[in-house]
Formats: sequence, structure tokens, C-alpha cells
Amino acid sequence: MSDKEIYEFLLNDKVQENLIITDDDGITFEMEELGIIPMHGVIYAVMDLLKINNIEVTEEEQGLVLLELDYDEELDEYYVATIEEDDLFNEVIEAFEQLPIE
Repeated sequence: MSDKEIYEFLLNDKVQENLIITDDDGITFEMEELGIIPMHGVIYAVMDLLKINNIEVTEEEQGLVLLELDYDEELDEYYVATIEEDDLFNEVIEAFEQLPIE
């Protein structure tokens, strides 16, 4: 999936399936979208990691994945990246936890 396809997939309210992406090393990750948080001029997708290479994750591998979704209008470019910086990760997760439960 391209960054644009991931961006559009995650922002499409009608999609009910899990996101499956493959990294540069050929590893496949299946994730469930838990929520979307707009902050700092970008959008963050809070994801729950379910499977790696079609195998359910172990208790050790379980956890949240935070994807930053950005769009540059001038260049008409989409960007998707994982957030690994602890302070930013914690800030976004804290904002997510304060959202009302639907």
C-alpha cells in the first residue's frame, strides 16, 4: 500500500476491515484502527497490532502503534510514518484516552 492508500484507508469511515501493510523488509503487519486524533497540524491513527506475517502477536509483541498521517498540499504528497518518540507518543495517547467513548 502506498502512503496515499494508507491515508485514505484510515480516514474512510466506511471501511470496516483491518489495515494490512508491509514494511521495507517484507514483514506484514495487521492492525485494527482504534481512533484518529488530529494534533499539531497532522492526523494520528491509534492502531492495535494484531498479527505479524499472518501470525497473531504474542503478549510480548502486543501494543499500540501510532501512525502519523500527513498531506502536503503544495507537493500533493502523502506521508505515513510510525511514531517512536516517547514524548509525542504519550501526548497523543493521552489525548486519545480523553476522547468520549462512542
